[in-house]
Amino acid sequence: MQKAALYTAGVIFAAGAIGHAVRLVKGFEIVVGGFVVPVWVSYPGVLAAGLLAIWMAVAAQRS
Repeated sequence: MQKAALYTAGVIFAAGAIGHAVRLVKGFEIVVGGFVVPVWVSYPGVLAAGLLAIWMAVAAQRS
């Protein structure tokens, strides 16, 4: 059960990383409460989500 949860979390984080990467390439605009979120925010987003996805996959393999 724990292994499935870790893989599921890894897939969700990977999807987030891919979403940020697509935003960087395509330059999509995101507006939250009338505030335009700068594109540079996606750089740490790709890094953080990607690292978390890898961490979850490694943890699932070890469990």
